[in-house]
Amino acid sequence: MFIINQTLKAEKIPAGKGEELFQKHVAWFTRHFEQGNFLLVGPYTDKEMAGIMICNAESREAVEDILKEDVYYADGIADYEVRSFKAGKIAANFADFVGK
Repeated sequence: MFIINQTLKAEKIPAGKGEELFQKHVAWFTRHFEQGNFLLVGPYTDKEMAGIMICNAESREAVEDILKEDVYYADGIADYEVRSFKAGKIAANFADFVGK
């Protein structure tokens, strides 16, 4: 599994395109969430224009292929830090934390 930290570069967002790009970004991560590629998606509460994704992919190359589909990727509007990890424990009530 992989954890992805994404940080937008506000200065690279074209004037007047912020909301349109954000909606395309939401559609992208929603599609991958529904397909099971992303297990958790959410914004940071202590850092603006940044968030996290936990990705269930077979390889780093597969993660990169997914990231290349994000509207923020093509023009370097976001930085992506991808880290591989192995889940040692998962709380049975993990879903109870949605929205918190």
